[in-house]
Amino acid sequence: MTLIEDSFLDIPIDQNRPIKVICIGAGFSGILCGIRLPQKVSNLDLTIYEKNEDFGGTWLENRYPGVGCDVPSHSYQYTFAANPNWSKFYSSGAEILAYLQDTAWRYDVQKYARFQHVFKGATWNDSTHKWTVKIHSLKSGETFEDSADVLIRGTGLLNKWKWPSIEGLHTFKGDLMHTANFDPSFDWGDKRVALIGAGSTGIQILPHIQPRAKEIFHYMRGKTWISPVGYGAEMGGGGNFEYSNEQRQQFAQSPASYLAYRHKLEEVINKSQLVSFRGTDIQKHFWVEAERFMKEKLEKKPEIYQSLLPSFPPGCRRLTPGPGYLEALLQDNVQFIGSGVAKVDEKGILDQLGNYHEVDAIICATGFD
Repeated sequence: MTLIEDSFLDIPIDQNRPIKVICIGAGFSGILCGIRLPQKVSNLDLTIYEKNEDFGGTWLENRYPGVGCDVPSHSYQYTFAANPNWSKFYSSGAEILAYLQDTAWRYDVQKYARFQHVFKGATWNDSTHKWTVKIHSLKSGETFEDSADVLIRGTGLLNKWKWPSIEGLHTFKGDLMHTANFDPSFDWGDKRVALIGAGSTGIQILPHIQPRAKEIFHYMRGKTWISPVGYGAEMGGGGNFEYSNEQRQQFAQSPASYLAYRHKLEEVINKSQLVSFRGTDIQKHFWVEAERFMKEKLEKKPEIYQSLLPSFPPGCRRLTPGPGYLEALLQDNVQFIGSGVAKVDEKGILDQLGNYHEVDAIICATGFD
């Protein structure tokens, strides 16, 4: 009798082989990898490469005035690291950053992280069945290669900001900045400020810089639905609010009631997704209410209402909640310009309607690549 030759490994069936994992990014996803993978995977060798100096991802980088989240605080968190102490229904960027960094350090994720290391590219090696990853160290200036069995991209969509393609933008001699790289020392008080863009970021920042600016020229070439609040609005009573000390104590002391509250939030948020489905009753209702809300708020300047009002239904693009935004548009020191920018020179901006305005600062709220 001849034994069949085979290539099976002579090891116990329950012996886990070593596995090397590289994760790019130490924001929400990278922190999650640093917590869950060591809990679930035996014999793990994990490295998290992060270009910044700390945990936080987009919430570390975006520090412009008014930065925040349009998802309720008690849903915008890890389910296993629920925080009963959120201060508001919708959190500020600073509070989200503090939560992420506290969670990362509490779960000892820092032992896997290599900060100030920039991902430069990766290739799959068919012969070794591994990823070859190119990394650049901002500290040493060295570029080196690492390898892994598994490569996880945890960089998200909001990490590579871009300047708008505007003729002469970088010839401007005043303060020029992008909201995703906002200079926290910049003082806009008593200055003439150009704000380019009215996506989520432009809508958030305007109400926060308007009270102190001398004059604001707000350039917006597109149209958008402005809602008073974000997702889960009915749970927030139609607006943002602060949780009382009593509410936070109840959440902390009664895990069952806190879990029930979170489940209710998720139910409301999930139902709100029907706004994106054409012809649903929820979309029709929101369409009517959003038009009414915008028209009432902009009653004193109907020309802005007509310029903002989209022809497409709600849900065709992400809704942009803007507490205080429409009110800011009505202020005497804000000039709404419903066109794009044609050109920038050393002192100011020429819009596509042929109007020129001298400004002291330009803030680009123009998104990411």
